[in-house]
Amino acid sequence: MNRPGNTLTQSTSPLQTALGLRLATLLAFPFGVLLVALMERSALMIVLLAAAMMGVSLVERLRLARLTGNPGPIAMSALLPGFAVRLGALAGLFIVFLGFLALFRDTSLARGFGLEDAAILIGVTGFALAANAISARIATTEVGAVMNTMNASFRDTNPGARMTGGDIIEGEFHDAEDDADPTTRR
Repeated sequence: MNRPGNTLTQSTSPLQTALGLRLATLLAFPFGVLLVALMERSALMIVLLAAAMMGVSLVERLRLARLTGNPGPIAMSALLPGFAVRLGALAGLFIVFLGFLALFRDTSLARGFGLEDAAILIGVTGFALAANAISARIATTEVGAVMNTMNASFRDTNPGARMTGGDIIEGEFHDAEDDADPTTRR
């Protein structure tokens, strides 16, 4: 019985954690744009954030290619449109955030790059890379555990899977060791 003072909480599955980390990775760069707008840093930081976002995407593509065993080359023709889309999205967010801030205070963007810019860039990119790596490790472990469970369940429910080296021909099992000459089978 659940009393008013006690609350039942459902434990978070590791896959939910992995998906949450992926969501945090998606929101990391818009958060970086928000920081750039709040701190009134240079608009050129948006270009650097878009390039860093593209770099994180490339790292994830390489990780996925390595996991699947398909080390296909990355098409360079897809990099420029991908960068343009990311730059456009981040620039749009920057304009919206800066416009909203301009309603409440005077804004004056920095003219150069400084330590604050480097901290934002390194912090956001480092967070995105770390969250993706942790998420990939959790997902790989969980998928491996599910596959092992499914394989074990299949072996337990299919007793014929243990018999190797034989064939089932016309409803009868022919052992490869007993029937070495395949021409005698009909």
